[in-house]
Amino acid sequence: MRVLEVKSIPLAIALEKLVECEKKGLVLKGLAKRTMELAEVLRKCDSPRELYEELIKLGLNDLTASMIVDVAPRSQDEVKMLLNFESSSVVDEVISKIVDLVSKYCYKAS
Repeated sequence: MRVLEVKSIPLAIALEKLVECEKKGLVLKGLAKRTMELAEVLRKCDSPRELYEELIKLGLNDLTASMIVDVAPRSQDEVKMLLNFESSSVVDEVISKIVDLVSKYCYKAS
């Protein structure tokens, strides 16, 4: 096996990929198994892939988008703390949109 691509993705998407591998008959051990267990415990969003794609469309880099999906921030201040890896400053309008997207995909009203 060899590495084809290195990219930051949310834990929930990593979980999906690992489950696919298990369904194909691969036996997961070590880091892959621990990652799967951690992702199951920490998963916060019902639709992590959709949220991740929406964040990428807003112009966020893959690391920032992944952290937002993993943390699922509820406020603008929480989002601002996750924007350190962005090369340019993100305007308040986009930060507000991020909070709205997280609410839509992670904290749906019951």
